[in-house]
Amino acid sequence: MPFRKRWGRGWGLTPRLLCAGFLVGGVSIFSAAFAAPSMDELRDADYMKGKNGFQSRCSACHTLADSSSNIAGPNLWGVFERRVGSKADFTYSETLRNAGFDWSPARLYDWLDDPQGYLPGNIMGIPEAVPASERVDIISFILIETGAVDWPRPETAFSAAQKDASKPPAERWPSFWNHLMFNTTRYRWVDEGEDYRFDTYFKTDGTVATNQKGVEGFWHITEKAFFCYALKGMPVGVGSMVECFPVAAMAIPRFADELWVSNPQGSVKLHGGIVAGRPDWVYGNAAPPRAAH
Repeated sequence: MPFRKRWGRGWGLTPRLLCAGFLVGGVSIFSAAFAAPSMDELRDADYMKGKNGFQSRCSACHTLADSSSNIAGPNLWGVFERRVGSKADFTYSETLRNAGFDWSPARLYDWLDDPQGYLPGNIMGIPEAVPASERVDIISFILIETGAVDWPRPETAFSAAQKDASKPPAERWPSFWNHLMFNTTRYRWVDEGEDYRFDTYFKTDGTVATNQKGVEGFWHITEKAFFCYALKGMPVGVGSMVECFPVAAMAIPRFADELWVSNPQGSVKLHGGIVAGRPDWVYGNAAPPRAAH
């Protein structure tokens, strides 16, 4: 592949990429570079740590496999072989479209250290800088999963339970299930003239409750392991919304008021996060048991 030919011996001096959010905005593309890992360091990185890091920090907004869908951010297959802001089926900011550089592992390494400092003015929803020790594993994982290198992939990528579609979600993804079904998903809807905040409670019976009167919905998991939910009765936008994200994005528990930013419709920016616990009234006296790990 072109990437392997170009980068087989080193990194060169080209910019960066993102992992947890959308590829948007920014102008300062010649910022001072941080020390990027060597190809040998990336080849020897921990695949499973990189996979876990990508799932917890990046997969709410990005997919990796060839022909996978865009989410809040573009699908990253082949990202190291194309010009920034050039994926035909994704809408980028004008600034990113005109940035004039190619993505490279070195750019990604620096970007994840300080997205705002590297591309001032971008609106990517990354809650914190990614530590250097995690960046190496995540970049190595992305290189493998986007077809940029032909390094071997460990056979431990998925457990037998995850592959068995006949099992209920609580058995296939117990960590995801406990994280989403027993905590609070906190949202902030921002649009022109609108700043609407609400808490959402996904329930084990397939329904969605909220802390706002009249706002409710349902959820479903697709055959491709995407968690999709719909809400109605909202006093903003068109009065309803539908969103989907990979189950893997919530498989590793993380808590913060803001963990991602999505674009459910029009010019809306929906800021989302997870806070621990939820009110007793959500399940009442019939609280279901948590999934066994």
